[in-house]
Order: sequence, then C-alpha cells, then structure tokens
Amino acid sequence: MSVIAGGAPDAYAIEPVTSADVDEVFDIVAAELTEAFGFCPYTLEDVRADVEVPDGSLSHQLLIRDRADGTAVQWWAAVLLPGDPTFFAWVRSHPRLRGPREDDLARAGWTTMLDWIREVAAPEQDEVQVRSGCPANSDPGHRRLSAAGFKHQRTFWEMTGPVNDANRTQPPVDGLTIESTRDERTMHRVLNEAFLGHWGYEQLPFEEWRIVEMSMAGYDPNLWRLALIDGTPAAATIMTRRAEAEGALYVAELATLASYRNRGIASALLGHAFEVAAAEGLGQVWLHVDSENTNNAPSVYRRAGLDVRSAFHAFTRGVRVHAPDRPSAQ
Repeated sequence: MSVIAGGAPDAYAIEPVTSADVDEVFDIVAAELTEAFGFCPYTLEDVRADVEVPDGSLSHQLLIRDRADGTAVQWWAAVLLPGDPTFFAWVRSHPRLRGPREDDLARAGWTTMLDWIREVAAPEQDEVQVRSGCPANSDPGHRRLSAAGFKHQRTFWEMTGPVNDANRTQPPVDGLTIESTRDERTMHRVLNEAFLGHWGYEQLPFEEWRIVEMSMAGYDPNLWRLALIDGTPAAATIMTRRAEAEGALYVAELATLASYRNRGIASALLGHAFEVAAAEGLGQVWLHVDSENTNNAPSVYRRAGLDVRSAFHAFTRGVRVHAPDRPSAQ
C-alpha cells in the first residue's frame, strides 16, 4: 500500500509492522520519550512485546516512512488482548516531525486506528473503550490525543530505587514467608482478587490471563513470588527482565489481598525484589503505579526506597461501533 488512509500527505508511505521492524519502532519511541524526559524509560523488550502480541489478540500496526529518505517517522497501533474488553491504541511520533506534518499524520493515524477498532469490535456492542497515553509533559502528545477525542483520566508514575542495604532490609512481618512459585492458578486468583477495583484493571479468565502474562516484556516465571501469612497466600508479585539491559529488575505486578493490607507485606515484597536484583547483579528496581491508587501504594513504595522518575498520562475514549466517530480537525 502506498497511500495512507485518512487523507495524510502522500510524501509518506505506509507498511505493516513486523518483528523485523522492532529496532526502527524502538528508535521512534526512544526519540519521543527522550525529548519529553531527557532519557528513555521504555525498553527494547517493551517494544518487542507490543509488536509481537500474544496468540488470540487482535492487532493492527503500521509503520510510516518518509518517502524522501526511507526513515520511519511514526508508529500507529491498536491492540485488543485476549479476554480484555478494552482496546489499547497509540500514535508514536519521532520529534523530527514537529509541526503541521506531524499533526496531519497523527490525525490520519487516529482515523485509521479508530476505524479499524470499529470494524473488528464485536457487532453486539454499541460502544467500546479505548485507552492510550503520553508523557505527562508532552504538549504534542496531549494535543494529538485531545484532537482524537481522548480525555485525560489518570497519571501513572514510574518509580525507581537503587539496590542498597537500606532498601534490601524492610521491617519484619509476623508469620510471613515469601516463596518462589510456578502455581499459576494461585497467582491468578490472588492478583485478580487483590487488584479488583483498581482503575483500568480488567479481571481476565485464567487461560487468557496466562497467555497475556507469558507475552509480557521480559517474562520469566522464575521471578514469580507468593507472600504467605502462616501458610496462607496473602499477596503476590510478578517481576520481569524487561529492563535487565538497563541494569534494573522490573516489578510488573504487586498486590495484597484486602484482608492482609497494612501489615507491611508489600514493603517486604519490595525488599525481596531488591534482594533478587542484587543476586542478579542489577543495580535498580523499577515499577509503575497509579498516582491516585486508593491503597496509598505510592507512599508504601517511597518508604521502601523508590522515588518518581517519570510520569505518564492515561487517556480514554469511547468508540461507537455502528456509527462514524472521527477525530476532530485541528
């Protein structure tokens, strides 16, 4: 295909994204985030996981190239993971495009992605929800998302901390043991129950949950842990190797069952994560958290030795399945 849908300038060509494009896609993401933060908190493994979606997903991903020199300048994508009712979509743009050309391409990208979502959504649905996001301090990102009909809903913080003796040593918890586990069903049950009510969290059936977890960037089941109080599962954490090349262990999920909260279990699990990082020769622990978490998670993480390094805004919008609903003109 040589002409971009949505009326974008014909100085650009479009092609489907494949696994062979991961490095070029990462270059776009890294340039965009480095402009926003001065560094790139995303990793090559993150991009690989976004491109190589799990079996059972619906995915439409396109790479936009400048015809003049062949360089990749934008990445358009929309994905529906197995068992999840919410679509995820994004338009990532290299900062070399700043100005009217970027906005024209972004508008074409959102038109293309939202039209695709409307086409593949279950016909019995009247409306589906779509989530996206951008760096908190990105004016172009906010402008493009607002023009595409999205509204800012939440701010997520990336929190990081160094591996040191203080962070590895958390207050003891009576009756607590932390065990490595391959018990997928118990992990699924604990995490599904513990995350219930958290903004944006969708409870997935076991088989779909398992597929999604296995597709996670840096997936390694050797890094799964159950926290037990007197032998009963009370909390769980899933760590990954997504940031290993950057010298960090990533805590992808950490949650405590409601009846066991406020006992220091989350802090103990974070102390354990610092221990694991040290054993792996890694110097940092990273995670993400909803800044408005109702269980006061950011404060717990700060006390455990983590500080905010970057912030991302989460946006949502509905897409009417049976009627046109295009982004507005800028």
